[in-house]
Amino acid sequence: MTSPIPYPHARPWYRTPRGLLTLALLVVGVAIPFLVSDYDLFNMTRVLAIALGVAGLNLLVGFSGQISVGHGAIFGIGGYTTMLLMLNLDVPWPLALMASIGAGLIVGLAIGIPALKLGGLNLGLFTIAIAAVFPLVVSRFSDFTGGTVGLALPTSPFVAPDGIALTPAQFGFLFALLALAGTLVLLRNITVGRFGRAYAAIRTNRILAVSNGVRVPQLKLIAFVVSSAVAGLAGGILVLVLTVATPDSYLLTFSLILLMAATVGGSRSWIGAIVGAAIVVYLPDFASKVLPGQASGQFAQLIFAVLLGVCLILAPGGLAAWSTSIGRSGAALVRGRRSTAPRNPKTESGSNTDPESYPETTTASTRKEANR
Repeated sequence: MTSPIPYPHARPWYRTPRGLLTLALLVVGVAIPFLVSDYDLFNMTRVLAIALGVAGLNLLVGFSGQISVGHGAIFGIGGYTTMLLMLNLDVPWPLALMASIGAGLIVGLAIGIPALKLGGLNLGLFTIAIAAVFPLVVSRFSDFTGGTVGLALPTSPFVAPDGIALTPAQFGFLFALLALAGTLVLLRNITVGRFGRAYAAIRTNRILAVSNGVRVPQLKLIAFVVSSAVAGLAGGILVLVLTVATPDSYLLTFSLILLMAATVGGSRSWIGAIVGAAIVVYLPDFASKVLPGQASGQFAQLIFAVLLGVCLILAPGGLAAWSTSIGRSGAALVRGRRSTAPRNPKTESGSNTDPESYPETTTASTRKEANR
């Protein structure tokens, strides 16, 4: 009786292609602050902060199948929470960021609980109303929020501890990179395993998911609350980078831009969140160089709209998924060419068919089969 063939163990995540790519990106990210100027780091840190919010939106839109057009307002709530605590109560910025997470979580509960009875277009309209009202509320309470002028910090709060020779821009970038990496690990753990299968069932067929015991309302609420908490953290980091918070920064258009960034980058790709955020940050600069003046903003919106339309038609999974599929197709093509290449059996180890080269334990019948 032959012994069973042992099941091959799965490779550790850091030895998979995706794990190696992740480690390479982390190494590059840690090295970037020492290779570029502080101005470039300022824009890159903005990318990381916005990517943090887009990643939370990906959890909501791409994995749980819900639509939110009000995440710009949750950004603003997190940002104003951080600024008010630092300016009025002298709270250290790390604790203020923790408070912004709590504020986003509370807002997520306040929106998510009534949203359990809504869905699809109704939920989107409900969040649109929140995004439209938030700047008006902030401007109305000017004694508390600074009105249309907003709130501003005197200097950047990102000061490295004693003994660490880092500029505020370098320290802020590394902190934002660490926050983004930790958040992406958390979000990925939510979307794999049992939770991931449950969210996939909800996206595919809600009735079928309920019939299989999936608690659809609870899972949707978890996704909304986690996404809102991440958006609050992202808003807090963004105001610390900009050192200013104004109502005009959180208009309805900002919420729409976040949703478009998630769609263009890839609503089910964590790398796509970074791609979408990079487009949001660098597209206006590109448009201003091509078409200087006030028309540059409209030109940037036009480019974004065209890019969104192209992605919806040609790459529904976003730019990140599209590039990944191209890479896989190229790798498959290379493997196919290698498999069809002629082989010389005498030069390949283990494939020598010369009977004289067989070990002494080779039987006569085996040699006859080889001669044939």
